[in-house]
Amino acid sequence: MNLFEMLHWNNWKNLTDETKIQAFQQVLMYFVSPLKEITNLELLTYQLDGVKCRTFELEIDGEAFVFVPGQNEAILGWDLGVQGLASSAWATTEKTVLTEDDKRIVAEYQLKNIDDWDLFVDIHTSPLRKKNIPPMLVQKHALPAGTRYLGMLDTITGEFTGNMEKFSMLERKIKAQFTAPKTFQESLNYSLPYHILVPNEFYLEIADGTDSYYVFEHFDCTQQTLIKTIQKDGFDLLSEDQWEFMVGGATRKLFRWGNAADVDQSYWGKQVKMLKEGPNMFGVVINGGANRYELTTEPILKMDHNQKSAIALLTLLPEATYYRANRRLKADENLTPQDFLYRKAILIELD
Repeated sequence: MNLFEMLHWNNWKNLTDETKIQAFQQVLMYFVSPLKEITNLELLTYQLDGVKCRTFELEIDGEAFVFVPGQNEAILGWDLGVQGLASSAWATTEKTVLTEDDKRIVAEYQLKNIDDWDLFVDIHTSPLRKKNIPPMLVQKHALPAGTRYLGMLDTITGEFTGNMEKFSMLERKIKAQFTAPKTFQESLNYSLPYHILVPNEFYLEIADGTDSYYVFEHFDCTQQTLIKTIQKDGFDLLSEDQWEFMVGGATRKLFRWGNAADVDQSYWGKQVKMLKEGPNMFGVVINGGANRYELTTEPILKMDHNQKSAIALLTLLPEATYYRANRRLKADENLTPQDFLYRKAILIELD
């Protein structure tokens, strides 16, 4: 068995830890630039909805990546409609209070019965297909488009942790964005902005539930200029096929966590929330709650600006593994960090 065969999932899952370590050392030697700093390398076990993968997590120049084994003839796409979902995920009753968006969608697609919902889901997901997926090193967390991560800023203490050299050049302008309320009345209405963008300088995004911000360098870009920029740094974007495999592992479930579609405050709803916010079977985190599109190498956009709906399936569908957003990316479209995410990858394949 050669190295590339070892790195495919059907073989990888049967390798001993010692053999995995030896194989992965070859990956780092031949596919990661020697100019990159590799730190915090760990062999970890991830599992989701009964699918388990023991794989590597590491940091490349301070950014977390995970190893996703490859698979030949992976079955991707969806043509099963709402199969596997409880009817409560999509059916409505006389007591269901629909939002205006709900009413528009129900009327536009004439959603009256299970056949209508089957068609609706199939229209909004990619077609069924078989594809060969290479082994990949994939960024654990997606980044806002047109940004490079620098570190974290605590707005209470003013303390920054991260790339101090680059932050110091932006520090004065960044800290000028935060002006404390001057009066008691102002303090009653004061809240930190969710994000702050100064084009071609920096982008700040609050860490949910804290007074700290993720700090990024910012550069204007289109999809193609973004691809060129990260390729110069030794990375690629994923294709739609590779993205779908990374998210769901080619499982025949609509969602990466299975077919549960509870979004209320019940026990099951809280379980779905916990599963979808955590890492998947490869250790990748898919941030559906960010209300942003994630980029691929194609005009196809994954995820969406999802709206809160009285119908659970409408709320969750943008997080389906095979979902395609209703809009396509324009070739010359400027990618704003508030609306788009991107995820760097290293594809382990022969040229």
